Amino acid sequence: MSLEPAGGGASSIYPTKRLLLSVVGAAAALFVLWLMLGVGAGIAPEVVRGGVLGLLAATVSHILGTLAGERFAAGGASGNPSTNAAMTAYLASSALRFICTPLFAVSLYFALPQAPAPLLIGAAAGHALIMIADVAVLLKAVGGAGSRRTPRA
Repeated sequence: MSLEPAGGGASSIYPTKRLLLSVVGAAAALFVLWLMLGVGAGIAPEVVRGGVLGLLAATVSHILGTLAGERFAAGGASGNPSTNAAMTAYLASSALRFICTPLFAVSLYFALPQAPAPLLIGAAAGHALIMIADVAVLLKAVGGAGSRRTPRA
């Protein structure tokens, strides 16, 4: 069962659904871990709230970046799906994520009264760990580029 749309366009090489599943899965695991850490370690509720809001900023940023990457892949290649189209779209969506995550975190800081450190730590940790999950999914989707055996000379 393939999660990519049928139809051979550039969007079929860009694993949008798998990337979205990795974002949501990694974010859910991080939310649970942060909440368990907050309850288990007796961290102040304001600190837990700031961390959760930071994770939320990173999650929204990654979801928007993934959806934008699909648009980049669909618009970038003219009927010639290739690994380069997927990697270019992923690079463009990653640049968007790098911009949006701190932008969303700072916006939440000014919109809601809270301590800045837990918010920024939650956003940075969420961004980094979700990005690692995304890279693994993308490398597997474009043919296992990160797991191929290299030829010996």
